[in-house]
Amino acid sequence: MRTLQINKNFFFLAVILLISIQSCQYFNQEKKKTNQFDKTGKLYSIEPKTTTVFWIGYKTTAKKAVKGQFTEITVKNIKKEKNPRQAIDGLEFSIPVSSLFSNNTARDEKLKKFFFGAMDHTLDLTGTLKVENDSLLTVNLKMNGMTRSIPLSYFVDGQMLSMHGKLNVLDWNGGEALASLHNVCKEKHTGADGISKTWEEVGINVESYLKVE
Repeated sequence: MRTLQINKNFFFLAVILLISIQSCQYFNQEKKKTNQFDKTGKLYSIEPKTTTVFWIGYKTTAKKAVKGQFTEITVKNIKKEKNPRQAIDGLEFSIPVSSLFSNNTARDEKLKKFFFGAMDHTLDLTGTLKVENDSLLTVNLKMNGMTRSIPLSYFVDGQMLSMHGKLNVLDWNGGEALASLHNVCKEKHTGADGISKTWEEVGINVESYLKVE
């Protein structure tokens, strides 16, 4: 009976030791992952000239994509940090609606006039970035006179920073603006089923080539 008790104690000690080892290994792996940039001795910062904001709208019930971008962006609170995560945290941006470009002049004018033009105080899209962890950040975006938060996933490959996510214009009370755009685009937004639809969802992709010193 005593031998059995000793064996049980040994078993529990072995389990605790194994858990401790695994925990330490996990901690070291996470620390190594977080500090992979810190060890290079380089300083990272955002470069507005190499930063492009792409958008994807959708039309017809088949959800046909309409792609475009904003060709101008102003970034404030730029800082140099050892880690790209720290370099983008807290950045402030301003995007003029006038820089909207989809390679279709008629479409661009409709979006500027009937969509953004139907919103309140939306000559520019402004906001801030808040980094949550190594793969997720929050954008506090001001549009149509109100600020709402949207999550974006992000990753850094060398000097290339990529962010991806989506928003729903109804979260900014954009229903009237969307209806205004839809009314002038009914024919273009009608699919093979004869139904005209303009989607509330908008995809967001941001690409930036980070400056390294």
